[in-house]
Amino acid sequence: MSSRLSSRLSSRLSIRLFLLLPQLLKLFREPPAPGTYQAYPKLRNFILDVMAEGRRKNIINLLFEADVTLARQQLARHGEETGERISLTTFIAKSLACAIDEDKFMHGYRQGKSKLVLFDEVDLAVMVERDIQDGKLPVAQIVRSANSKSMNEINNELQAAKVSPLGENGPLSALETFFFELPFCVRKIVWFFIRRDPYLFKQLAGTVGITSMGMHVSGQAVLIPITPMTLTLSIGSIGTKLVLENGMPAERELIRLNLGADHDIIDGAPLVRFSDRLKKKLETGFIFDYPQSVC
Repeated sequence: MSSRLSSRLSSRLSIRLFLLLPQLLKLFREPPAPGTYQAYPKLRNFILDVMAEGRRKNIINLLFEADVTLARQQLARHGEETGERISLTTFIAKSLACAIDEDKFMHGYRQGKSKLVLFDEVDLAVMVERDIQDGKLPVAQIVRSANSKSMNEINNELQAAKVSPLGENGPLSALETFFFELPFCVRKIVWFFIRRDPYLFKQLAGTVGITSMGMHVSGQAVLIPITPMTLTLSIGSIGTKLVLENGMPAERELIRLNLGADHDIIDGAPLVRFSDRLKKKLETGFIFDYPQSVC
């Protein structure tokens, strides 16, 4: 009985394969679709490695909005009075550095299973889009000790990162360019040691990530990136909203933001409290009331 059943099944399978064979042959004989070949940029290995490391983290995300009406007015006034234009990204970066300076737990890195390293310096890894071969690539410009730098200093570094030659002193140093051109198996071994040494990771990647790519779109939008950092701020689009002020409608400018945090280190409640502290700094434009070299 079982031999008859297996014989029938094999017979049906043979018939079905015989009927499908012409379709398979036709599929493989189809001419290739029109298109062109382009070399895959080796420097995109930077993105691949960052995402690979980010997938190792248990990242939680918090979306929120902040009123930047006053901040933009202050930035415009500052430009008129001093002749130095400071970008909104720079203002947000400085505010973030100062918020972390008050709670250094937010950018701590684990060392082994029983230690947590809390750095005094807030090193911001700010993503800057650059032209690479025939396309564009976001690369990281690390602003060292952003909590002890003025907005002008941070702004100058970010502006220089947009034009500085890659592979020199700007984003992606000669060593980093060489590293990301290495084969994957070699880079994987190196990353094994990097991720286990918080001090080395800080030197190579900073302590906090910032991406402002979402600012360049219309409507309500903010990126939620894959990130290897303990804390990453994504800056989204700016929109307007009518609110009541002294019983009268007033138009306010709101920016969409997302905080991505490593849940192995930062829980939801501390992240919410931190976002509230950052939001207040952004909305009050506090940095204009203090010496710009300190938080």
